[in-house]
This record gives sequence, structure tokens and C-alpha cells, in this order.
Amino acid sequence: MICPSLPRLKPLIFFLLFVYLAIVLVQVVLAVTDDVQINLQVTSPAGGGVTPPPPPAEVNGCLDPAATNYNPQATKDDGSCQYPATVPNVSDFSAVYQAASRRAALTWLNPDFPELAAVRVVRQIGSVPVAPTDGLLVYDGAGEAAFDAAVLLGQSYFYAAFVRDTTGRYSSGAVTALAVPAEPPSEEPPPGEEPPPEEEPPPGGETPGGQEPVSDPFQSFPQVIDQDPLVQSLELGDFIFFQPGERQKFFRGGETVSVVGGKDLSVLINYNRLPEALKTIGLTIVDPDDRRRSSSFILRLNKDKTAYLANLGALLKSGTYPIYISIINFKNQTIKRLSGTLLVNGGAGQTPLARASRVAVETIQPVVTVIGLGAGLSQALALTSQINSLTDLYLFLVHFWSLLLRVLRLKKRYRPWGVVYDAVTKRPLDPAYVVVRRGEEDAGTAITDLDGRYGFFLPPATYTLVANKTHYRFPSLKLQGKNGDELYEQLYFGQPFTTASGEVINRNIPLDPMAFDWNEFAKQQQGFFILHSRRERRRFLIYNTVFSLGAGLALYRLLFAPNWLSLVVAGFYLAVFLLKYVWRARRPVAAVRRAATGLPVPFAIIRAFVPGVDQQVKSVVADMFGRFFLLTPPGEYYLTVEEKLPDETYKKIYQSPPLKLAKGVLTKDLNV
Repeated sequence: MICPSLPRLKPLIFFLLFVYLAIVLVQVVLAVTDDVQINLQVTSPAGGGVTPPPPPAEVNGCLDPAATNYNPQATKDDGSCQYPATVPNVSDFSAVYQAASRRAALTWLNPDFPELAAVRVVRQIGSVPVAPTDGLLVYDGAGEAAFDAAVLLGQSYFYAAFVRDTTGRYSSGAVTALAVPAEPPSEEPPPGEEPPPEEEPPPGGETPGGQEPVSDPFQSFPQVIDQDPLVQSLELGDFIFFQPGERQKFFRGGETVSVVGGKDLSVLINYNRLPEALKTIGLTIVDPDDRRRSSSFILRLNKDKTAYLANLGALLKSGTYPIYISIINFKNQTIKRLSGTLLVNGGAGQTPLARASRVAVETIQPVVTVIGLGAGLSQALALTSQINSLTDLYLFLVHFWSLLLRVLRLKKRYRPWGVVYDAVTKRPLDPAYVVVRRGEEDAGTAITDLDGRYGFFLPPATYTLVANKTHYRFPSLKLQGKNGDELYEQLYFGQPFTTASGEVINRNIPLDPMAFDWNEFAKQQQGFFILHSRRERRRFLIYNTVFSLGAGLALYRLLFAPNWLSLVVAGFYLAVFLLKYVWRARRPVAAVRRAATGLPVPFAIIRAFVPGVDQQVKSVVADMFGRFFLLTPPGEYYLTVEEKLPDETYKKIYQSPPLKLAKGVLTKDLNV
């Protein structure tokens, strides 16, 4: 294995250094914008003596011991608390008594949770099950419906559904209640006739002929006055609502909390805010459109015994949700009942179609976003540079960084002194890597710009140059021994040269393409262009469709699930959009085509002359599809077109009338 020399690693080292400096800059900006303030003040009493200690500095941070980023040194809560992920509960949990079969029909909707292993349903008579092992087991599986045939007339049952993940953890529990009527139905089928078959209960508990589910299963408990000071002081503001990527929310200054629809919502209360004898905390959320429909949950004590918490799932429907919180003691008596409202913004409607579309979007969004970004970036790079390998991509990024520094005036713009170009097509090569050596040591490196230009500041000495690009050979063998060609003079083939003080280095470096045969291309031009135009249309349609879809999903994610990652992805899409359209709009591409057939003239040389004096001011070379970019000082010019012949010589085939280029840019195609 041959190890690269240290000088060859300089570009990589510089690039990594730039990345490191960018990270440091971001950290400095974040530190500057932080709200932490430290005030130091030293005072001396008038009469001497011991100087009193300065007042304690205010430290912002998370004050909640249940949070993963709890800061015991913090003196002011800054809303940055983060909480451990919890197992989500089922939704739309309901129980309906079917009189014909004298059984309870239980239905629910499983959460969109990849680690879901099973749902365990238990029941108790007269009290709420608070754990997966508390009460009689009714169901344990991954379905969304179950039946309880062991129900008795006149009894009140409480059912709790606990989601179990693949590691054995359980959710806090969703609760529903069922009051079985005391009297049997008055109408019974005649003897000898079978009762009509009963349908499977649909999701949501809307069984025809069944009873409506109880709005709040905790409202049936008797309410008593508890003299415990913790209970007396308990308020809605003690309950914390949090969502991924959002600040924690409290009931502050009223009885309404605003949350984001479509994102998991959890609720928490610190353990030290509740009495030791507490058994159950129940929370019920009522549907904003149908007050007979509700979802009830249990807040369970976490493993560290620092908080009671529950995952309420995502509220998909926008609106105002009434919320009831019941504090229940060990005697199944309500010792405190609080009520408020949740204002949900950005919901999508909790219909099966909306739920399925949300699941589909969340599933395919990461894949389509990455593919769309790659499609847009590759299309943009194809228009702006000659990217043929990972090395070329790296050189392009380095060149882009250098361009950014020049735009910010952090780096001096050097005069371009030489050009690296294709020896066959005469087109400048971007990006190409040029190394200047003094003896055996590297004295400097440069990366060509979009016009193939490079430059060096060199003290007087003897040097050699080496140019590198993927799929090209240095030095050129096709032009070996020549001092110039149709466009360039002072060609360079690797020979040593000596610079004098103040000397301008203007050596042009031709490189031979390793895989391009001009003669074969000239023979197949017409067929190649027809085939390419078809492929170009298909590619343009596919790339733009994928890019637009990815951009739309990235915007959807930014609006309905905002976080740092979605913001960064949207920023990348914006950057690619600017590179594809805005930047290209400032560099309009014209084309030279044959007037009779409309086919392009590949690798034609376009020259701009000043009328009257016939002074050439600019020359460019079209690509294989006849495209070129001509930028000159604003003024009046006439243009000539030289066609490349199969024997690799050139022939003048067109001269335009004088054209006025007000902005110095040619925007119209040349038809020859």
C-alpha cells in the first residue's frame, strides 16, 4: 500500500478544518444568544469590614427532576426540559354492552408504534385497574377488538388497555367504563328461533343498537374533601404537557393549553406534588365535535418514582378539547377534580383516510426527502460543473467554499493566470486540481474555477506544474510539441520553468481525455442527439417530480413536525433550489444550433469581436450539446462560430450581425 504524502492531504485537512470552524462558529452564536447572564459585582463597605458576598447569579435551565436534562444548579426554568420517551396508549378505547349475547364488546385503535408487541386488557369491578396485572385478564394480543362474556347484570366495570412494547415496557393505560343494565331485555326471540347474528364491533365502539360509551369513567366516583395541603394546593398548572421538538406547556394565565396537532402528546406531574397515599390519576379528553366521545388515560408512576406520566398519543383533529383530571385516593374516591381545555392547532382530522395518509407520509417521507434532495443536487451539479467522480465532487465543494469566502470578502480574489482545458474539445475543465512543485516539495495547490482558471503567487525560483482530473491524462500527448492551438498559447507539458520577480504565470495546460473518441462521436452525432433529447426529457421529468415531491414532504414536516432536523432538510432544499434556478438565472445558457435541422453544433468555438476594429474580446467553447455561456463587458459585438470538423480542425461557418449586449450576457441561441 502506498501512503499519500502529507502535501497531498492538505486539501482534505483544510476542508475538515473549515467544517470544524463552522461548527465552532455555530456554537459561539448559540452561546451569544443564550439567556444565561452572570453578574459579578464587588463592593466595599464604607466603614471597612468584611465584603458581603455577591448575590447569586441567575442560572437558566430545567428545574423538573423528572426531566432527562434536569439541572440542579438552575434557578430559573427556561422551558428546555426534555422527558424520556414513553410507550404510547391506544386511542378510541370504548366498551359497549350487547344485550342479545349478554357480553361486552371492546374496541380500540392501536398506536402507530413500530415496537408494539401486544395490547393487554384487564378489568375490575367498581375500581380502575392501574397496572397490567391489576384485575381480570380479558385480552392479550395485537388486535383492535375483544369481547368480555363474563359480565353480570347490574354491575359497573372498568377496563384498562396497556400497550406492551418489544422490550416488555407498558404504556400508562387507557381506560373505559361500562355500566351493565340491571334488568334483562324485555323482548326475547320466540322459542326455537336463534337470535340474529351479531356483527364485529367497528372501531370506535359505534355498534348499532348499543349504548353510548361513558364520557368520563372517573366521574362515577364519589367526591370527598381532602384536607391534605398538597391536595388543596394542587392546580392545573402543576401538570406539564410536552411534545417532541416543542417547549413544555403549562396552564398559565388561564385554563387553556395550546398544542400541535399530529404530534405525540404526553402529560406529566412531579411526584412531590402529590400525597403519598395517592392511588390513581385519571385524565379524560373529550372530542371537540361529539361530547359523547372521549378518551381516558391513567398517569402511572415512572420507574424512578419522580413523576406520574402518560402518553396521550397524537390529537389529529384541530379544535378545542375539554379535559378533566381526577385525583383518586385508595378508597376510589375523587379527592380533587380539575378541568380545562386543550387547544389543538394543525390537526388533520381523525378520519381513517387522514390517519392512513399521515402514516403513509411519515413512512415514506424520510426516503423520498433524501432521494429528492439527491436528485435535485445531482441535476444542479450537472448544470454547473463537470462532476464525474467523488474526487470531482470534493474539489467542487472546496471550490465552492473558496468562492463563498471571496463573496464574504474573507479571501482575496486572485487574478486567473492559466487555464486547464480539454485537448480535444478545447473546453475548460472544472474542477481540476493543479499542484505547483519546487523540486520534490509541493509549493502550492489550486482548484480551477468554472472557466478552468487557476493562479499562484510564486517567489522567484524554478517550478513544475502538475494538473489532475478524473478520466484525463497529464501531460497531453495529442498536443505534445505544440506551443499553441486554436484558442490557447504557451501550452505547458510538465517542463520546469523559472519565475522572475513580478512575472505573470499564464501557462495553459491541456489534458487528454481518456475515454472520448471525437471521430466516433462525429460519425454518430445525429443519432446521439436524437437519443439524448428523449433521455433528457425523461430525466428532466423524473428528476423534477422526485425533487418536488421531496420538497413538499420536507415542507410538510417543517410545518407540522418542526425540529432542527426538519429545518436543516428544508434549508438544504432551499439551497439546491437557489443553485438550480436563481444562480442559473444569473448565468443564462445559450446554444448554437443548425438553422435547417435544429440540432446542436458540438464543441463549436464562439468568438466575440468589437465591430469596426475587429478586436476579439472573448472566446468560449460549447459543450457536446452546443450549450455555452458568454459574458463580456456591456457593449456592441458581432459573433463568429467555428465548427469542429471530424479531423479535429475548425472551420468558420457563421458570423452574426452586430448585437447589442446591454448586460454583457448573450441570452439568445445562435442559429447557423
